[in-house]
Amino acid sequence: MAAETAGRRVIRLRENETLAGVDLPAWAADALRTIYKEEQLRIAPSWSGGYDLTAGGHVGTISLHNPAGPPLDILIEPKVPITNLFLMLTYAHKLVNFGRELSPLATGDDIFDPVVDIFVRQVDDIIRRGIHRGYVDREETATYLRGRLLLARQVRRGPAVVTFEQRVNEFTADLPENRILRAALDLLARARFRDPALRPRVRRALAGFDEATPDAVTAADCDRVVYTRLTERYRSPINLARLFLRYLSLEGSAGETPFVSFLVPMPRLFEQFVARLLGDYVAGRPRLRLEDQWRIWLDEERRLEGRPDLVLKRDGRALLVLDTKYKVYGEKPATADVNQIVTYCHTLGVSDAVLIYPGEGDGGDAYMMKAGVRLRTRPLSLAGTPAAFRARWGEFAGEVVGGCGVI
Repeated sequence: MAAETAGRRVIRLRENETLAGVDLPAWAADALRTIYKEEQLRIAPSWSGGYDLTAGGHVGTISLHNPAGPPLDILIEPKVPITNLFLMLTYAHKLVNFGRELSPLATGDDIFDPVVDIFVRQVDDIIRRGIHRGYVDREETATYLRGRLLLARQVRRGPAVVTFEQRVNEFTADLPENRILRAALDLLARARFRDPALRPRVRRALAGFDEATPDAVTAADCDRVVYTRLTERYRSPINLARLFLRYLSLEGSAGETPFVSFLVPMPRLFEQFVARLLGDYVAGRPRLRLEDQWRIWLDEERRLEGRPDLVLKRDGRALLVLDTKYKVYGEKPATADVNQIVTYCHTLGVSDAVLIYPGEGDGGDAYMMKAGVRLRTRPLSLAGTPAAFRARWGEFAGEVVGGCGVI
């Protein structure tokens, strides 16, 4: 479906669905083919004229700048209610519980602007309370001595030098926490929003971190932050910054077409969500441990690698292999899914396996494989109100873990 909204042309489609016969200018079709992979968005000429757009397993917003007319926005909407998608993001990425923020999402169709709005409000709160500062050791060469002289280095330079090699201890805001928030704000300052009030708010927040070095920061840097009593307030905004650093793409141009996109891969989000759900369930049981993306070798020569989504261990011994599959479950599991998880079970010497799919229904199916593996399928419904969705989490985790007899 295409429409004009606030000076923009907006095309809407749902994940894993095709919108046929879309009227697209050649520049837009070429840009979409160049920029996006088929698992994100596939574009092909339509037999009826125009183009067929097929969304993959990513949801979010793609924006293309049209120098000769209104910008083109493509909204890939989730099949999951957007409030529940937000809960999955919140929970999987260990964000705070944004209860009151769910109301505007319930009537919206885009998650990017609301998430940016929440992030900016959290960053504004940090600025109002004062950004964190701490002591950092730095090495420098200066014309006067203001720190500890690095004697060995100074001697190697010879007696004629008029500068000092030294280590100084500075009280500064140029810390990893502030550099991460600056990097995310700098990225957002170059993005486009449907809400025109967001960009000036982002720019004002960015000015509050001008003491932080504009280093190249990645999503992995967010995982290396060690929080203390003084920096705990940074946890949620840094986790939100990780989302932007990982999923927000903006380039000067693809050919002649500047673009911005915020696309969340639903298969990966579903996997992360289930991992945390089950991980929290077993956290209070000291004998149990859940391994996420545990690397195993499938052959004797250690050349073929496998990575089960999840492996449940008791006292260090693998008991249950779990794989999440973000796809529609039919009358029975796909052969490729069965072969993969049975191979993992054989490699680990495990006799219980669970395939987890999004979907309705209770219990799932059970199969006793000739290979000696007991395979269960378990649906997890992502539908309903946020309250109903959350209420199912504990019951689902208990069925999955308890079904193999470990508790």
